[in-house]
Amino acid sequence: MCEIPANFLTSDLVHHLRGDKPKFEWKPQLQLKKTWTRPRFMFVFENGDLNTAAHCLAERMHEPFEPFPIASVAVHQSVRDDFIESVRNRFHQVKPHVATHPNFERTLKELEYGGVKYVAAPEENAPLIASPIIVTDNVTHLFFSSCPTGVVTLKSFDTIRRAADIFVHEQPQFDAVHVFDESITSVYALASRVSCVQFYVNCIEVCMMPILPFYGMRQARALLQNGYHYETLELGDIWRIIVFPYTTTFVRHCCCPQGQCTCNITHGICCE
Repeated sequence: MCEIPANFLTSDLVHHLRGDKPKFEWKPQLQLKKTWTRPRFMFVFENGDLNTAAHCLAERMHEPFEPFPIASVAVHQSVRDDFIESVRNRFHQVKPHVATHPNFERTLKELEYGGVKYVAAPEENAPLIASPIIVTDNVTHLFFSSCPTGVVTLKSFDTIRRAADIFVHEQPQFDAVHVFDESITSVYALASRVSCVQFYVNCIEVCMMPILPFYGMRQARALLQNGYHYETLELGDIWRIIVFPYTTTFVRHCCCPQGQCTCNITHGICCE
């Protein structure tokens, strides 16, 4: 004989609603998060795709406590204000589990009491207590007493050297770097100055599996797969992995005879 399930709706339940049981089960209280989960750094150059960079950053900022958050950004001085406004206009209200997170609530109080400059979403998009935050003052994440902080620190640069200095002095230790620029020379110049292995150029969330075996063997290699250019090379006594979409302007017209291009092997630039 079939048994009536415990959650079966009867006419009695509909006409005689009970209020002695809670409708929802309360989730356990969120605890302070003490360590970052593989945070990342973003560089935005004046010739980079600002719209794509702004979109990627804004999307990540709405879930700042998920793995692989973008914790800090360095933007070229000439496009700083335009980039901040582009990111800000993409802000919307964060979900309750972010707005009520102890780290996020503490960070907002420290910003208020510390007099630190920051940028939040327009009022019509989200209230301050539930908005992504870009800290534009000259502070690092060490300013805050909790980590991860739930916000992004942003600074500006005018030279490659200054961009590298910002990375070196920022905290925490970054798992990967995202670079938005259309100049291949700036990417390699930057990679040789910062101590990070993974460099994603004009892209985000790309599978590194095709190139990892060559990185593990410390073997210089360049390959094209799934629409991306993968490369391993040694810069500044550190082996790096660089990946970028080969449909961008990184791909130059090659003057080498067909099938005999050596530009990737010699790390040169086609038609240089």
